[in-house]
Amino acid sequence: MKKSLLAALIASLGLVAANTVFAQAPAKMLPLAAEAIVLTATVDSVDLKKRIVVLKDANGNLAQMNVSKQVNDLDKVKKGDVFVVEHAQAIAVGLIAAPKDAKPGVSGVRSVVISGKGSAKPFEETTDTVYATVKISTIDAKTRVVTFTLPSGEKQKVKVDQSVLGLEKFKAGDDVIVEFVDDTAIGFVTPKK
Repeated sequence: MKKSLLAALIASLGLVAANTVFAQAPAKMLPLAAEAIVLTATVDSVDLKKRIVVLKDANGNLAQMNVSKQVNDLDKVKKGDVFVVEHAQAIAVGLIAAPKDAKPGVSGVRSVVISGKGSAKPFEETTDTVYATVKISTIDAKTRVVTFTLPSGEKQKVKVDQSVLGLEKFKAGDDVIVEFVDDTAIGFVTPKK
């Protein structure tokens, strides 16, 4: 999985897009479940004219990456630099009852792209935040594990942190608002000596 993820994320380096649709977000969302993956490779060579960077993984495998013209400061990337991809996904729940007329599904999406213009090395971070109304399928008050049914029909289990108050006020069948965050940071760093 790591190889295909690295390939997909490398392919996305040349893409720069920002789409913004604002939704009414709950005042306090607390992260309940998160997963992060960090992948690294060493820069083997850089062809500035063709905008190609060759990367070498820990096993010595080489992969060619075509870098979009939208990526700034490619001339700052040197052999031996480290290419880093960090991908994190999280789900946060405010345990805020959805409005009575809210239908299950996505109520808003916010995408933000930050590019490293003028930084020491090129980088880009893309954060997609999706707000959705989901239905509580089950609640285990003792273990504080809640199962949600997503708009797609998929089930998602999350452990509700002790700091989230009012869990006892909710029951199976209630609609609540959740926030899904997908964050990918891609960049180059100079290795520590």
